[in-house]
Amino acid sequence: MLIGHRFERTARDDLHIHSINRVQSGFVLLTSAMALIFPVAAVLAIATADSPLASVDPLASLLTVLGLLLIPAAGLLLLIYSGTHETLLLSRLDAEGKRRTRNFFGRRERVHSVFRIDAAKYLELRRRPEAEPARTQLWLVLRDGTEHRLTTDNVPVTPGRKHTDMWLNELADYLKVTVPTEVVMGSATGAPAAYRPAPTPAKIARQRKTKTPMPCADTSDRLGIPARALLALLGTFLAVFELTRIIALMSALFTGRLRIGISRPTTFYWTEQPMAFSFHVLIGIAELLVIGVIAWGCLRVAIQGRMKSDPG
Repeated sequence: MLIGHRFERTARDDLHIHSINRVQSGFVLLTSAMALIFPVAAVLAIATADSPLASVDPLASLLTVLGLLLIPAAGLLLLIYSGTHETLLLSRLDAEGKRRTRNFFGRRERVHSVFRIDAAKYLELRRRPEAEPARTQLWLVLRDGTEHRLTTDNVPVTPGRKHTDMWLNELADYLKVTVPTEVVMGSATGAPAAYRPAPTPAKIARQRKTKTPMPCADTSDRLGIPARALLALLGTFLAVFELTRIIALMSALFTGRLRIGISRPTTFYWTEQPMAFSFHVLIGIAELLVIGVIAWGCLRVAIQGRMKSDPG
């Protein structure tokens, strides 16, 4: 089975629905493998070239090395952070449902949402007008009017397909509601269920030690070591690129000669084309500001380990 669902009943009568999309997993694996192989091929090409890397400008060489490191780092990050394994966990005993994802290696578990299932009213298939059938969404509507989307991210809901019909029947049977047959055209209209990421084991142990109540959401926005390493590498790459552009602009201002482009460069002279020369210098300064802000943001987040600064 390339795309579909696998159903599992536990000893305590919980229902685990594992979403399977081998096409997506294969794409993630192939992309990551290419990202790991490309730098090796590039290094071999550089080593066998007539002009070795040592004869190039030191900053350009450093920029090339950082760029070759960025590619496999991005590939590894894709494997680590892509939630290719997705599971919907329903428990009558706990009266609770969860949507959980894991990465390609089956690790880095993340709970995206937690919701009640003891007050299920009905299931409803919804689709925006003129959208494709694969864009259909399944919503669980509770008796108090709150709603929660049950559609997985890696397996599309296509009414009429065998895997979709089996999925709907299993859900409806477990939740004791009728199987939805009609597709409602429109978006969600009720109150969405609250988002509550699962706290980490370290956070639970820390809260038990301090005897403080557990919050409903984890607001730390902490980044993992792989993400911080990639951001640090990206920030360093942009900072070195910024330095090369500063040197080029400073040289242009002192010599009156500005070279634009890489494959087919164009040279502007202050004495011959003052307006074009000035325009491209201003564009270069604006690019420096933008790249500098992005580089600083990447390095700041890599050092602090969170996307947002602490308030106050």
